[in-house]
Amino acid sequence: MNTSSPASIRPLARLRKFADRVVRNRRSIVRDLGLVARNAGTLPWIVFPVKSEEGVRPEFHPSSYQSRWEYFSVLGQMLLPVERHSASEGTRVVLPPNFQWSDTTKQSKWFFLNGIATAPAMALLETEELARAFHRPIHLIHTPTFGAVWDLWDAITARTLRKDGKLARPAFNIVRNALLSHEHVALLCYSQGTIIASYIVRKVLKDPELRLHAHKLEIYCLAGVADSLDIDYGLTAEHGHPVPYVEHFANGQDFFARIGVLSHYYSTSGPVFVRPEKKGHMLTDHYIPGIVRGDYCQGRSRLSKYVGGRLPADSDYVAFDRRR
Repeated sequence: MNTSSPASIRPLARLRKFADRVVRNRRSIVRDLGLVARNAGTLPWIVFPVKSEEGVRPEFHPSSYQSRWEYFSVLGQMLLPVERHSASEGTRVVLPPNFQWSDTTKQSKWFFLNGIATAPAMALLETEELARAFHRPIHLIHTPTFGAVWDLWDAITARTLRKDGKLARPAFNIVRNALLSHEHVALLCYSQGTIIASYIVRKVLKDPELRLHAHKLEIYCLAGVADSLDIDYGLTAEHGHPVPYVEHFANGQDFFARIGVLSHYYSTSGPVFVRPEKKGHMLTDHYIPGIVRGDYCQGRSRLSKYVGGRLPADSDYVAFDRRR
């Protein structure tokens, strides 16, 4: 007679499932442990230098927020391991200063996927700076923080163990609806957001209906920590440009970029624009100003042609060769 209750069986079943994932992905685990060990020397430069140049609003500087309470709330949510809800699942839109809607902007939808340890106030700060840089409405898809340690664990299980659903499924549904209703969809993905983007691409390309709309999708990965991101070569040949279109921007001394896109050229589609000596991982401080100036690509990237509200030409796609 089996005296085990369903409540006692569920944790055991989850443990077995997790153990199976570990066994299946043991090579990825060994690979990532090696990457962390080899690149540990760049860990101090994740946050530093703070306020690296004039005119920036760093995520970890009190002056970037409306009040000291808001600033300490950001720090507290990063440190305390508490479950929290998303501040915006694509419904909150941030407008740049003096913005006016046009028919072109109504046909296009831009989203921002944040990184780990991001409280709502920080997510809105980053979205505001992106909206200002590209002079476009940016819809925030906020992945809430459960505290930095738990967020790191979620990112590890999503990337290394391919356990994507919890983080990525809500974002995929938002992007799916946008592809079906708009002529152009752009994802600005930062850090952990690039892992979510890789999941979204896999789902879009597997879905028979969404494949018909995949040519509308552009993905821009900033400080990317994902270990893979693919395109569809059949759709690419059909439309005359990579589908979906992807670009990557990385600082050479950014720990997360080094264990991410900079260590995975072979499994990453799209051109990778790098500033080899640049330190820092923070979006508003260490990435956005350089992207606006064209420091990563000398104005060659498609993303740089959107700066200030401009529009690229239909031919402004950067070719890439995966055999590097």
